[in-house]
Amino acid sequence: MRYYAYFTDSEAAEGEDDELEVRVESWDDDGRALVLDQEEGRLVVAKDRPGFRRVERYEEPQVRGVLPGGNWRLRKKDSPSRVGRQVVAFLVYDTYVRPVSGLPSANGRWQTTSANHDLFQSD
Repeated sequence: MRYYAYFTDSEAAEGEDDELEVRVESWDDDGRALVLDQEEGRLVVAKDRPGFRRVERYEEPQVRGVLPGGNWRLRKKDSPSRVGRQVVAFLVYDTYVRPVSGLPSANGRWQTTSANHDLFQSD
């Protein structure tokens, strides 16, 4: 189980998501969430940082198995490309399967979802 602190992103462009997600690294003696301040190189209290919004628990699903990607490919739904990216494996969870075509983002979450990608078999 992971926890994340959410902050207002003051550098977000117009129309972009204005929320930053930062992993909670630890808790202090008073039970406050601590996040890494990369500039200072130390843990700081999340609530004391500018733009703090909230802390949320993220129930991290457990991988139960891995299957080869075969000749499956992923393509963004709005992409004109008919080629897509090669699926190298499928991660099997308790209630779903996730195609993998690359490494997850820096926060450990996968960026491909059925909402924004199509899965198809190549010839």
